[in-house]
Amino acid sequence: MMKKILSIFLTLIILGICSVKVIATSVSDLEEQKDAAQEKKEEVTAEKNSLLDEISELNVQIEEYESEIEELNNKISSLENSIEKNEEEIKKLEEEVAEKEELLIQRLVAMYEAGQTTYLDALLGSEDIATLISNYYRIEEIAEADQTVIDSIKSKQAETEAKKQQLEKEKNEVNESKIEVEQKSESLESAKATKQVKVSSLSEEEKELQAQIEEFESQIEEAKRQSAQNDNRYEYEGSFEGVLSWPVSSNTPYYNYISSYFGPRPSPTAGASSNHGAIDIPISYAPVYSAADGRVVSAGWMSGYGNYIEIDHGNGYYTAYGHLSSFNVSAGDTVSRGEQIAVSGNTGVSTGPHLHFEVYIGGLGLNCRVDPLQYTTHPNLYSL
Repeated sequence: MMKKILSIFLTLIILGICSVKVIATSVSDLEEQKDAAQEKKEEVTAEKNSLLDEISELNVQIEEYESEIEELNNKISSLENSIEKNEEEIKKLEEEVAEKEELLIQRLVAMYEAGQTTYLDALLGSEDIATLISNYYRIEEIAEADQTVIDSIKSKQAETEAKKQQLEKEKNEVNESKIEVEQKSESLESAKATKQVKVSSLSEEEKELQAQIEEFESQIEEAKRQSAQNDNRYEYEGSFEGVLSWPVSSNTPYYNYISSYFGPRPSPTAGASSNHGAIDIPISYAPVYSAADGRVVSAGWMSGYGNYIEIDHGNGYYTAYGHLSSFNVSAGDTVSRGEQIAVSGNTGVSTGPHLHFEVYIGGLGLNCRVDPLQYTTHPNLYSL
């Protein structure tokens, strides 16, 4: 008798522990909060995509400026080579002018030392008319030649100096353009970096909002579960004893394989839980059986679970079956151990046909889920 009382007492404690979770908001409130978070996430995503488009445009402008800078550098290099070449020509011309001027000076000095001899003296000193004419033309040719050379050199020097000044002016203009382009490029790089930081921030905000959405979905499911649990119309009046049966027939292919165990795991697909509160049996569209006598608490669609059945077996024991393709029972039906209740399938958030099998002790709260392998008679199992 004392043993039975103790058993009942422990069961009540378990029920209390798993049931003490205040539903602060209704399912509709949670749905509204989830929708608000989803809307905010879409706004953040749109803003992020807009920034990414702006960054793409900035990248194009940066490439254009970099190309322009490269062209300006090439132009500067060409101008510098031209200036260097002209400077060499100017140097040669200046040397030539200096040489000619030295010769003229030497001739004048020689004439001076000879007694202030002038071109006129040379003409008057001619012995005859033929020599006079000859000397005249020689002097005239020398003078003209000297003057032509000097004029030519000075003209070339002036022309080259003007060209040099023009080249220097162009070089300065190119340098100024280069500085301006580099400043614009730096401004664009800075704007790009600023926007990239903003994109990273928005990406983090996206993740946080997605986590909120998933949390709201979890709370919605929890609220629906507890609502179903509190519906006394479907409470099982019988008493559970022993262990639960395996929900799949041994005649079913892969009945003794497990594709995902109870506990933490990498999320197999977007929207799937990373804390797996069940085991997955990889059967494909095969009969599913009740693990014990009981009463169907709910049979319908449940968010990521797809088609979903919950059964109350009494004494705080519940089982649940997810991703079903069809039902054989309805909420309120009484079922027997080994009775077919559904056909497995691939509904809800699923990566392929399988049976999602859960066991709860003390209530249908998420924190009441236990490892089904510890509470069922199961065959020798293999991992898939």
